[in-house]
Amino acid sequence: MSTAVLAMYPYAALRPAWERLWTAVHAGAPWTPEHLTWTDDVHAAWLDPDCAVTHACGYPVATTLRSVVDVVGAFSLDLPDADRHRYRSVIVARRPGALADFVTPDTVAVANSVDSLTGWISLVHATVGAGGAWPGGCRWTGGHVESLRVVRSGGGDIASIDPLTFAHLARLEPALVDGLHEVGRGPWVPSLPIVVRAGTTAEQVDELRVAFARAVADPATGARSELRYDAFVPLDHEAYAPVAELV
Repeated sequence: MSTAVLAMYPYAALRPAWERLWTAVHAGAPWTPEHLTWTDDVHAAWLDPDCAVTHACGYPVATTLRSVVDVVGAFSLDLPDADRHRYRSVIVARRPGALADFVTPDTVAVANSVDSLTGWISLVHATVGAGGAWPGGCRWTGGHVESLRVVRSGGGDIASIDPLTFAHLARLEPALVDGLHEVGRGPWVPSLPIVVRAGTTAEQVDELRVAFARAVADPATGARSELRYDAFVPLDHEAYAPVAELV
């Protein structure tokens, strides 16, 4: 039985909006699973041959997943500092300062994973440049939310956070971001791609693109107000290929 996993922003308060959005998507692409599946391990979903549709991270899509999945597109973000489906990570710290002030051997960077486009790759690119070595310590947390908790608690000094995650948490769980200071921004990158299994037919991919676009535009899904999306942009692998050059 195939599954659909859109769990990159899995906050409980947003799940009803995600379910409404997916109901509309499924209506437009009936070959997809009827219901969403929620998981704490999206990495496993990317490799699951039974996962028909999923959110993914841009760097794995440009590298290790390139032959495993096909790109459908990405959401255009209803954020003041986004450029349609492109955004820049928010780099935060416990104290104010210029970003260069934190590029020191005694600064501990906190990130969800080494292959996270917004959490680690964007931080390294913004501080020491492509191919550079972070001069301080690193602490891996498994997720943006935990990275924020670690920085706020003093377990690390700086973290780079997906801007949509940051916007959601500022509204839903403000205690996680209160007291943190924005000290920089990452490079412009495409937002999280929606992907399907490699080998999905071109007709199915086109149908899914239309279904996502209509679902986002439908006021009943609440996508703009709750999920902070205002459109769906069809994309392919080439849109994510430049991401590999950030490393």
